[in-house]
Amino acid sequence: MIYLSLGETWSQAAPGLRDALAADLPAHCHGYVLSPYGLPDLHRLLRTYIARDHGLDAVAVPGTDYEVAVSQNSTRNAMFHFGRWLRENTPTPAGGRPIALCSTPGWDYPGVYTALGYEMRCFPLDPLTGYQPDPQEVAQLLRQARRDTDGPLLLIVNAQHNPTGANWDPDTVHFMIRAAIDTGADLLIDDAYYAVHNPDIAPTNTLRILLEELSALPPARHPRWLAVRSLGKQFHCNGWGIGALTAAPHTLTQLLTRLLPQYTYVSAVPLQAAMARWLQSPTSERYLAQQRSEYAAKRAEVTRLLTGSLGYPRTAFFPGECASYLLLRIPPWYQGTARGSQEDFRLHCLYRSGVLLGEAHMSTPGRPANDSQGYVRLYLGPPQPVLTEALERMRAAGLVWNPAPDYSTTA
Repeated sequence: MIYLSLGETWSQAAPGLRDALAADLPAHCHGYVLSPYGLPDLHRLLRTYIARDHGLDAVAVPGTDYEVAVSQNSTRNAMFHFGRWLRENTPTPAGGRPIALCSTPGWDYPGVYTALGYEMRCFPLDPLTGYQPDPQEVAQLLRQARRDTDGPLLLIVNAQHNPTGANWDPDTVHFMIRAAIDTGADLLIDDAYYAVHNPDIAPTNTLRILLEELSALPPARHPRWLAVRSLGKQFHCNGWGIGALTAAPHTLTQLLTRLLPQYTYVSAVPLQAAMARWLQSPTSERYLAQQRSEYAAKRAEVTRLLTGSLGYPRTAFFPGECASYLLLRIPPWYQGTARGSQEDFRLHCLYRSGVLLGEAHMSTPGRPANDSQGYVRLYLGPPQPVLTEALERMRAAGLVWNPAPDYSTTA
């Protein structure tokens, strides 16, 4: 089976990173770490790394306007506790339910926030507009949500968008953040794929945009905010659960010294030590540069195969320019069958070709599937030969845009 569903390769962690883990590590990294901000070596390094990568020195002061910490046990864990903190620290009249606003299609934010009692509301992304949000629509949804609740209101911004691969326009992100501030909404910045993009684009820098907007406002108007950055996504080591958290200093203090210690101690310390060594090596930057070139080449080759031997029109898929996914329309002949749904097509593709595609809008196990708007997701992380074989298997199984009549009538 070729697994192109979840964004995971299992076997492609950066070689230099694996070497750093195999090397002798300081003896102290095998015991408890008393600092809730993570292993001090990695914490100090991430403060510099995030400031440099996002160009923060010109717009904000570390320790005053923002602070950085090590994210451990996944960015999903941090998102959950941020939402919990917002609930616990928002004076809310009876019936003032919390509301979170995110995109559709999108990542599994409902899986995080509905568990905390949040109502999810979505702003749609249209392939005809390159999956760019309509900022006026987002602002209108925020205003309506604020009329509907006195509780926490959270806007989730994922500018290097999962699962579409779109890079949201900076002006759109500016507008969305201003609309959040105007309605008293808090902000979650999901920068999981900030470093994963084609080499010829500049990823929209949501963290810097936010800090620019806040610099012109009195502190009383500042929203509560958290930015998460996954190092697993950019170095193919998702299982390490390591990333960066950036927020106002008070927010991180609350998360790291009160909420998170209720559930866990600092963990994966040898992995943090190896990550600190890796980030200090020039090889890590060369690795990212090579990976960006490879993703661009894979997008181009998959586009060639889809429009060639599989017969897809160019309007039936979106190759994107960041993150590590491609959205693909379910062929009309299959949507017209009795089964016809996204989930059925994924299983149909698996049974016919041994290729498992992903959900275009991730669902939480045990909850109804999200509306994927007639699309499925293809993960671009594996090497090009694996992707080529997957598409060739689909072609050979008749899983093309216009199959032979005898295939489509018996599907």
